[in-house]
Amino acid sequence: MRIGIIGAGVAAVGLLDALACADGTPGTITVFEGSAALWRGRAYQRDVPAVRVNAPPALMSARASDRGHFQDWLAQRPDAVRFLDPELGQPIVPRAMYGEYLKQSARASIDRLRRDGWQVSVVNERVSGLAQAHPVILRTEGGVTYPVDRVVLCVGSGRPRDQYGLTGATGYFDEPYPLARTLTEVDSGARVAVIGSGLTAVDIAAALTENGHRGPITLLSRSGILPFVQQRPRPLSPRHLTPTAALDLAAGGAVGFAEVVALLRAELADLGEDFDGFAAEIRATSSENPVLRLRRQLADVDSPLLGRRLLTMAIRTMGPILWPALTEADRVMLRTDHYRTISSLSSPMVPHNAEILLRLLDSGQARLRTGPTAIAAEGTGFRMTDESVWTADIVINAVNPPAYVTPQDTESLMSRLLHSGTAEFAPNSGLLAEPRTRALRAGTWHVLGNLAADSMFIATNPPGLAAEAALLAEHLTKESGLPEFPREALPVSI
Repeated sequence: MRIGIIGAGVAAVGLLDALACADGTPGTITVFEGSAALWRGRAYQRDVPAVRVNAPPALMSARASDRGHFQDWLAQRPDAVRFLDPELGQPIVPRAMYGEYLKQSARASIDRLRRDGWQVSVVNERVSGLAQAHPVILRTEGGVTYPVDRVVLCVGSGRPRDQYGLTGATGYFDEPYPLARTLTEVDSGARVAVIGSGLTAVDIAAALTENGHRGPITLLSRSGILPFVQQRPRPLSPRHLTPTAALDLAAGGAVGFAEVVALLRAELADLGEDFDGFAAEIRATSSENPVLRLRRQLADVDSPLLGRRLLTMAIRTMGPILWPALTEADRVMLRTDHYRTISSLSSPMVPHNAEILLRLLDSGQARLRTGPTAIAAEGTGFRMTDESVWTADIVINAVNPPAYVTPQDTESLMSRLLHSGTAEFAPNSGLLAEPRTRALRAGTWHVLGNLAADSMFIATNPPGLAAEAALLAEHLTKESGLPEFPREALPVSI
């Protein structure tokens, strides 16, 4: 088996680990990555310490079969204790440290694969197209070709999109990461406008604070919704909100959202918690004052009530199973009416960053404005229009690309796959893929992560990617009898 892996971020790390743990006949693995952030992806590059992961260690493992994999790695790092979040009682480390974990995990997997007889190589170039589609011959930007039997797309979600046409304007940053680079160009007294109010915007506010920024910081958001605040972990033993229950529902055909809500209602009833009050709190996300909600949720970090913890868990563990089975009307409703609520629940900010943001808002240094209608470069600054007109010196884009969006670096390859019939977009975007093997239309191509049409519209977390990778690795290592390509017929470059 000759496997080509396009992209070397979190999904690729999980796949290499799963292949190293699998019991299969050794073959050849070639990983293609053109960026400098090998194994780290966009999110986990070397950066300022203020940019931290958004989950405790148990929710960050890159190995599907070992939830404590990252936790054990951290135990060998005495410096991790410096990043203890007292509210959570667990270390919330810088993203750069998690990137180091990913890099070491990838290298350990490659070493193990090689010991087991696999030939593994990493090509520091992007795959730009196909020299041949059947059988597959990948062509890099440098014109070199590589024959493979199976290809796995691990390309991530790409970079932010310039919504206001500001690219090239002095003081505009379309890609904020790494903030260590971005902040060097921000004067400490500058008026900073951040487009967005999600986790990336919170990262920017925290990093500016650590950098000693004195000027005003404005978060611009159409919804005005801030991420929920993560609660201290508590043991959860759900009886109704389980992956097994999700599989049972999905096996019965189309699933209505009301059936999923009924599981949550039953779970809270068993715990003696008030479902109606909890549901009203969640529904109020878009209407409640965001600063008041932030203050209240910080006070509730150690709350004994389990409703929000259970809902966050269910979104992550049951959501990927149920999403493809939901009726189209319910999928549209959740995407259009409740996107920010679900995203804020599934990826809450850690208390450490929430406290920084609340201090900024309470002091008046930071403010949250909703409904920006226009942003334009004007002289040496920017003119902002919402209910009034105001100005800023610096604009930083913190709006992540939506799920299913093809990363810019792979657009030419994706066009070739679609044109050749190797891949096919679903009506609502995203590549059609077989659920268990993640195989695309041609069968020789596979996809991991949010580029698949049946994935949810929120970013897949590392354990979710690891689980997908484990299933795919099992499929790949159990295949046999694949045809060999005639070596003499292969072009050297095209």
